Amino acid sequence: MGVFSVPIELKNWQNQFLPEDRRGQTVRCDALVDTGAAELALPADLIEKLRLQHTGEVQVYTADGGEHTYRVFGIVDLSVQGRTCQVRAIELPHDAEPLLGAVPLEEMDWRVSSQEKKLLPNPRSPEKPLLPLCGAARRSLALPS
Repeated sequence: MGVFSVPIELKNWQNQFLPEDRRGQTVRCDALVDTGAAELALPADLIEKLRLQHTGEVQVYTADGGEHTYRVFGIVDLSVQGRTCQVRAIELPHDAEPLLGAVPLEEMDWRVSSQEKKLLPNPRSPEKPLLPLCGAARRSLALPS
């Protein structure tokens, strides 16, 4: 599988409710597209710049097969190539590369092209995300007109 990075923009979602002196910075950086990772994972220095709030811990397993407890922060306003979602962030060590995992990619409806080393929009909805909301539902969930 091809490994590649994409530019991302990160904001603290809570900034809209905070006084200016308590708001985090807007951060632009590259993130490694990693469909083997479930979520967004950011190095501790980016979490500090964003001024994200600690929300808990999560058990993870890493590529080396080890199981670890990592801290979770949130909520991040994440933008990738014009599409945005709100997600939590798993804290990585200071020197780690940001990881863009499967959950935010799915929420923004990006498809990974390993061969071309880029993100592609869903062909069913190339202009904006189209998310599934059907699962095992047996009746229509359509809103009344």
